[in-house]
Amino acid sequence: MFYATQEFVNHLKKEELKYTLHEAEDPESGKDRVIVKFGGENISDIVIQFFFSDDSEDAGVRIFDIVKVPEMKSNKMIKVINDLNNKYRFAKFCLDTKDDTIQLEIDLIFRQHDIGAICTEAMLRALRICDDSYPELMKELWA
Repeated sequence: MFYATQEFVNHLKKEELKYTLHEAEDPESGKDRVIVKFGGENISDIVIQFFFSDDSEDAGVRIFDIVKVPEMKSNKMIKVINDLNNKYRFAKFCLDTKDDTIQLEIDLIFRQHDIGAICTEAMLRALRICDDSYPELMKELWA
């Protein structure tokens, strides 16, 4: 397990939060992955995934499959995604054209101190942003 992964896992344990850990199979080219699940007010299941690289100075925070977008709605959803991206400073929404789903991304950079606290703050922000944005996404999907 990479150093940054261990620091985040230690912080999750301290906060008594449940998680799933998948260590990199090949430490030289792989990434450790930590998965944390929550329920929100607007969306019942929010799965937040952290991807840590071996240099322990960055992490990718991802929430995949927020909304499945029918092909005929893609252009209209891109406008909503752009509006959300202008609204939130540290997070970005993307339409993954491989599976026509919307995902949320936050990229973190840090030094080897306060990793647990930084990742936890990013996790809580991602959770809030995803949950707060879900009604806007669904409104356009069902329009």
